[in-house]
Amino acid sequence: MNALMSPAALQDGIEELASGECLVDAFDLIGAAIELLTPPESISTVDCAEKYRKLPGPEDGAVIPYDRWRTPHNIGPMNALDDEACNLLVMPKPSRSGGTAVMENYVFKRIKFGPMTWVSWVLNSDEAVTAYCRNVVKPMFELNPDLQARVGTARGDDTDAFKKIRGYPVEWLSAKDSTFRNRQPGVMVLDESDANTKKYQSSPRTQIDGRQKLLGNRKKGAIISHPDLGWKAGVGAAYEDTSRGIFVLRCCHCLSHAAAYATKFWPGVPQFKLDWQKDPEASTDERLDMAEKTAAIYCPHCGAAISDDERRAMIDAAVTSGGNAIDGYMHRGQRLDPEAGVIGDPDPTPNRGFWVHGTMLKTETMGKLARDYQAALIHYERTRDPKLLKEFMSKQLGEIFEGAATLGNLSADKVMERAKPSDQNPGYDRGTVPAEVRFITAAVDTGARKFDVAFKGWDLEGRSWLIDRLTIRQRRHADGTMRDLHLSQNVDDWLVLIDEVVERRFPLEDDPDLVMPVACICVDSGDGNVTWKAREFARRALTAGHVWGKRWAKVKLIKGASGKRPAVPDAPRKVDKGEDGKPVEPVIVEYTLGADELKVTIYERLAIDDGSPGECSFYRGFEQRFADEFFGETKTDGKWVRSGPNETLDLYGYAEAARQILKPDRADIKWAQGKLPPWAKPVPLQPKGGDPVRGGNEAPAQAEPKKKRSTIDRFAALNQRN
Repeated sequence: MNALMSPAALQDGIEELASGECLVDAFDLIGAAIELLTPPESISTVDCAEKYRKLPGPEDGAVIPYDRWRTPHNIGPMNALDDEACNLLVMPKPSRSGGTAVMENYVFKRIKFGPMTWVSWVLNSDEAVTAYCRNVVKPMFELNPDLQARVGTARGDDTDAFKKIRGYPVEWLSAKDSTFRNRQPGVMVLDESDANTKKYQSSPRTQIDGRQKLLGNRKKGAIISHPDLGWKAGVGAAYEDTSRGIFVLRCCHCLSHAAAYATKFWPGVPQFKLDWQKDPEASTDERLDMAEKTAAIYCPHCGAAISDDERRAMIDAAVTSGGNAIDGYMHRGQRLDPEAGVIGDPDPTPNRGFWVHGTMLKTETMGKLARDYQAALIHYERTRDPKLLKEFMSKQLGEIFEGAATLGNLSADKVMERAKPSDQNPGYDRGTVPAEVRFITAAVDTGARKFDVAFKGWDLEGRSWLIDRLTIRQRRHADGTMRDLHLSQNVDDWLVLIDEVVERRFPLEDDPDLVMPVACICVDSGDGNVTWKAREFARRALTAGHVWGKRWAKVKLIKGASGKRPAVPDAPRKVDKGEDGKPVEPVIVEYTLGADELKVTIYERLAIDDGSPGECSFYRGFEQRFADEFFGETKTDGKWVRSGPNETLDLYGYAEAARQILKPDRADIKWAQGKLPPWAKPVPLQPKGGDPVRGGNEAPAQAEPKKKRSTIDRFAALNQRN
């Protein structure tokens, strides 16, 4: 009976209900559930950020909306993330370029509109996580209440570095073992990965692939960092296996197109260049002020200096002008025509790369950039310590510091320019000896299944002319069949060098009836797998009579060694024992070269372009791949580090060693009087008695001893033979 209400209580309840005080407004109910009743908004990452995201202003607690035109170079990367076919985004970038905001905006859109997934954001240290969460994550949720409303309310669902949103974790972590275990995030961001600990900095792509390999095409990964580690690791290495996007600008003066920064992967693509007036004799303050006041980017086509206002307008136009460029970027599969712009369609790839350069930042002035650049150069001039310059290149320019190549303002494109004929320099044909050449050296770099070979001609002041560059991979056997070389297994394979290198002769450009022999051949024996085969080859060549005079061997074995040592030692090391440790004849010698010193010398000479002593010249049609090999190794922090094929760089060092071994400057050689040593004397192409008959690739038999003759007779015979 207690459950029954009295008539009076019932009357009071009816009146209370009738008053509406206990009822919820129907419109409030609909408003609370409207998200469940409305399909998610179909919106791009860029539009979502610009329409909904609020950011802390620079002062006085201001709140500002996201503005795409503050960093228009980031529109392309954000649009790429919206493409379902894109699984990985790689962005080498300078500081304060807004690159991190690309992924922030993408995660913002996923949280707000879905589809939601597990998000792992990895920074380089616990301190970096704390600072990022305090300065970026916290304001993101505080200034955007609709995001905060999606965060779970259970204990642990809402901390500084962890949010549970619609049942999925969104976490900010430091790069360490536990981070890369037992996780399968649908979105994984490696932020400033080049600053990770050594264990994780070299292979960010591997870390992402390991965590996402079971997700198929639903995954998104991002590697965003300054290119601190160069081409060999980190974001620079990851960029290679992407679409390799570069930003293309159109000059406001001549209307021709060029890249903001072409990277080494786009040889031949012209690029705008930051430059300023320089006076090495001025004081430091004067040099810095001059850099700031005169800085501009210069068009590679018309040479016009482009002001900051013009540059900013060009950046906006690159994104909006349409054409085949995608949001201003050119990708693999496309090509650049200076007049027409980007031509063709990009190759399909799930890995999208976007290289951001300091000259692409609208928020930066070229005056400040040039002043900081000049300051870093002055610091290097005084201390020879490249650390500050390396930091500037990576963090402010967004370029990779390439040691001597950077300091000498060298690139593969500049080397290729040397090989192009012009009115002032018509060039010379491959395999011919220019008139300036006094003698020839050869260099052989040994691989497991190949020989890389270079022939260089020299004058008496260190100027050089590349006469030929080739790779030998096969030799003809007795049955006439060409078979691959196997240098660590078969010493007979080495004998291909006799005909192809040791006995090679080159016609003179101004008299093709005369040919010049190869004076000295340096063969690399440093690979432990082939050392003893190289030594046996040198013995066979010596025994077969490939000498100058009585016993001066044409073939010289060399090994490169790092560290401080002379380019070529005063005395070589004798090798008088075989692989079995027993004495063997003839005794040969090996030179241990100062490889570091030789490489520095080569870079210094490559930088010479005014005809001065040491200048390097190249035959017409010199191949791009060989030019690239000059820059497959860089000197960083005092050490040479290989980042790609470097055979041509090594060959130039070996050819220089051969030049020094010859000692062409010694007093007993009377160059001015025309009394040439036999290794520098051209000989008739058709010696008396017709062409010498040669067999296969086997070494010639040793000549039988002859009666003693006068010096004149011996030199005459040598000239006739060689």
